[in-house]
Amino acid sequence: VSTQSHGALWIRRFIMPDYGSVEYWNARYREKEGSLFDWLENYESLAPFISQLVDKDARILVIGCGNAQFSEDMYDDGYQTIFNIDISPVVIEQMKARNTKRDKMLWQVMDVRDLDYPSNFFDFVIDKSTMDSILCGEMAFVNVARMTREIQRVLRIGGYYLIISYGHPENRVLHLEMPHLKWSIHQLKLEPSSELFTQDALDAEEQRHFCYLCQKEPGADEVCAKAWYIVESQLLEEDSPEGTADAAVET
Repeated sequence: VSTQSHGALWIRRFIMPDYGSVEYWNARYREKEGSLFDWLENYESLAPFISQLVDKDARILVIGCGNAQFSEDMYDDGYQTIFNIDISPVVIEQMKARNTKRDKMLWQVMDVRDLDYPSNFFDFVIDKSTMDSILCGEMAFVNVARMTREIQRVLRIGGYYLIISYGHPENRVLHLEMPHLKWSIHQLKLEPSSELFTQDALDAEEQRHFCYLCQKEPGADEVCAKAWYIVESQLLEEDSPEGTADAAVET
């Protein structure tokens, strides 16, 4: 398990907004009421890829849905069993009001670290920068581990977890290879043109987005049950003031 540096924690706490905070998102969505915003990629850019992974009757979970048009466009394209969750009650009420005619789609206030769904329930989970946001909040590493634990739990064997992220592989894959997880991981690079499989190199590396596709493997739930206590305990220890101080000495 990698340790976070004191400097990184200082930057997150005193410079960056707390993207892991309910209060931050409630305030933002009240201010932006009536508008829509799709993080990183829209549905049109990802639709050809998604259609290769799941059928139209798949049971889909969109985490950190926000006020994106993504789920609406996906629903209109025939994927109608979509569960949308967000920690912000404000945005969930806004999106419910927008989508009264899309009556098969659900909008629920829920914390991705503690999902109120049965195990092995979903075929497909979509994360458009939710992991990124949690990594900008307090106790980032342990909260991401709690999130991945829950996502793996609610996925059926063979189901997919699709992450669209700003984060480069060296900063994201470590969260997907924790000892409590058992899934195959594939990486793709998304260009600013939103063409998923482009081969052209770009000068502006920071404009690229990254796609991580995780497929749940047999035995994943048993692996998690055996490893989780140790994983969580170690991450909590490293996120304590003492652990942060040790990290500052080591880096």
